[in-house]
Amino acid sequence: MRNTTENSHRWFRGTCVLALGMIIFALIGFVAYGQLCERCKMVTSAAEQDPGTTADRQMVESFAAVGAADAVTEWNQHAVAFTLTTTPALAPVEQARVMAIVQVAVHDAVSGLGGKYETYLPRAVPPQGASAEAAAIAAAHRALQGIFSTPAQLMTLETLYTNSLASHNIAPGDTGLAYGRAAAEAILAARANDGAGAAQFDYTPPGAGSPGVWTRINNAPALLPGWGNVAPFVIRSADQFRTEPPLALDSEEYAKDYNEIKEIGRFAGSTRTPLQTQIATFWRASPTAIWNPVLVQALAATELDISDEARIFALFYLAASDASVTCWETKYHYNFWRPQLAIRSGDLDGNDATEPDASWTPLFGTPPHPEYSSGHSTNSSALATVLESAFGRDPGMTFQVTLGGVTRSWSTFDEAVREVIDARVFSGIHFRTADEAGARQGRQVAQFVLTHALRPCRGQRGVC
Repeated sequence: MRNTTENSHRWFRGTCVLALGMIIFALIGFVAYGQLCERCKMVTSAAEQDPGTTADRQMVESFAAVGAADAVTEWNQHAVAFTLTTTPALAPVEQARVMAIVQVAVHDAVSGLGGKYETYLPRAVPPQGASAEAAAIAAAHRALQGIFSTPAQLMTLETLYTNSLASHNIAPGDTGLAYGRAAAEAILAARANDGAGAAQFDYTPPGAGSPGVWTRINNAPALLPGWGNVAPFVIRSADQFRTEPPLALDSEEYAKDYNEIKEIGRFAGSTRTPLQTQIATFWRASPTAIWNPVLVQALAATELDISDEARIFALFYLAASDASVTCWETKYHYNFWRPQLAIRSGDLDGNDATEPDASWTPLFGTPPHPEYSSGHSTNSSALATVLESAFGRDPGMTFQVTLGGVTRSWSTFDEAVREVIDARVFSGIHFRTADEAGARQGRQVAQFVLTHALRPCRGQRGVC
């Protein structure tokens, strides 16, 4: 009886410390994120930064009030908090890669023990008596150590790790801990030279200044022009799902896109409704900030074992990371101009149906990378496709996310994808065709990932 009481007290203390630690961590994240990043100096004003800064930060702050019932979800939230608040800030495509590394490490640690699904990397022989929760905690902790390595970050990670072990009653000698660490180290080693570190460099597109060719606004450096060279996790190559070319400038379809965004996407004098402005504001947050809460809500409403849960998180971010690489390869392959330049130069495109407006300004600042295809639409569609595969086209619940003071809710995942397509037009930063092409592209990448990665083991003994 005494041991039971001591364990209860230890669990209660650990839970309280964890909650306090998350509150402190969120506050630290608020300050760090407020300082933003060196990369944000690429643009000339806060309005021209890559979207998502304030909304992402508010999501992290909400973690202090979120209780994680299991180790996999708990460390998913820790990973998202680090990913969204690190300095210098990570671009959305970088966020997807970081989350993929962490979640794949957790999956390999858990499925390596359970044998229910294929691991991403060859599985090691599982030790006897290892706890899957111990393996998940250790894998996430070690993966995050390998990515976020400043003294302050490492200190925070150590506190989170100690408290997590206590709250889940995991003994220091649990063999799952070493197994989880090894799984993470294998993933970190596999991604150490994947090209992400060399993706930022000086870049001027061929033909810059010509009609239809993207040109850097205010001479802001191109954002991650080499991200299309980052090694994918699952798809065969970055150009495997490259979209069809952008619309011809002299086409009727291009004029339709042009005139739609010219009216509804402008900063002043727009036909945009207040609700449409709210939608545009909401979708400035990064895909990780918006879609991770949707997955967590879906998991909370579904009884899954730890292997199923770890696998869904891993597939979710494998699809997002590979979709990011594919989209960026497409962007810098076509180098298509953004609406701001296009509308100001409408007299140069050879289309009689596109009247120029030399002072046209979008609702939100033009991002520093080519227009086609839409990164947010590509990522959102990839994430939605994984969710639909796991929870069905009609999941039977309403998902609600509040960011930047705006709350949005959807009853299907496809409904949210349709909304982000509209949102980027309302924002004045993407032609509709680029959003629709991105949504198809993300869906194709996700379908490939679902078919080829982390498949169920076969047979009664679960042979992989």
